[in-house]
Amino acid sequence: MNLKKSLSILVLSLLTLISTANAGLIQGSLNVDNSHTVYISTDNTVQGVNVSSLSNWTVTDTFSSALTAGTDYFLHVKASNITGPAGFLGSFNLDGSEHLFANGLDNVVTNTTDWAVSSSGWGAYGAASSYGTNGVAPWGMQLGVDSSAEWIWTAGVANFDERYFTIAINAVDVPEPSTLAILGLSLFIFGARRFSK
Repeated sequence: MNLKKSLSILVLSLLTLISTANAGLIQGSLNVDNSHTVYISTDNTVQGVNVSSLSNWTVTDTFSSALTAGTDYFLHVKASNITGPAGFLGSFNLDGSEHLFANGLDNVVTNTTDWAVSSSGWGAYGAASSYGTNGVAPWGMQLGVDSSAEWIWTAGVANFDERYFTIAINAVDVPEPSTLAILGLSLFIFGARRFSK
């Protein structure tokens, strides 16, 4: 295979990679005593699109959902308590360079610093309260969730109530695909001219 052909294949591969680089992914693992629904929203006062739900807190729920580059999101978790202690435990990460959580990282666990919670719907958020890290009684260790994640809820825990948890997922400025494509094409032309002499 000659050098020109090799450069052509390299540039085409680069352009293909660039065209798929604008799709990010959020992945999560969580347990909620007693049940939950996970939503991805573009408005912190709107529930959003349902991406996962589970009614058994002893089973770790896992999900993944695509995120569009340039769009800000909110991860919303509606948590329901039926009886006894209540808590939300989870760890989440972002795949790709298009987004970061509100903590400025591509990963976050449930804690009282990064998460906000409401007892009256999607809005009027306040600080969450911690009931201990993964492994604490009465829940024990939940496999698939980071050991540093905290069981969080509001300061008051009552039977038959719902809580609304939120964290921002902020879009990060990345080079436009057209800019990268022009760079790749320029490199190809430069290489082709140099080696055709």
